[in-house]
Amino acid sequence: MVVRILYILGIVIGLYAIFNNLPYIFKVDFSDPTLAFGKILVSLFPVIAGSVIVYVSSYNLYLSFKKKNSKSGGE
Repeated sequence: MVVRILYILGIVIGLYAIFNNLPYIFKVDFSDPTLAFGKILVSLFPVIAGSVIVYVSSYNLYLSFKKKNSKSGGE
């Protein structure tokens, strides 16, 4: 039960990282290309990390429910 709560927490943290940094990727001023590239990378890395966290947590949460159903004779 505690592991599933941690998976849900991972999904929430990943979604927070994605939606907190995603708008800043599109608000970059391209007048200085070097500064723009740096701002895009600073916003893009948390979005990629959040996407990976959401994917891994949701997949593991799915597997934990699947394992529980197969133990109880659901399949």
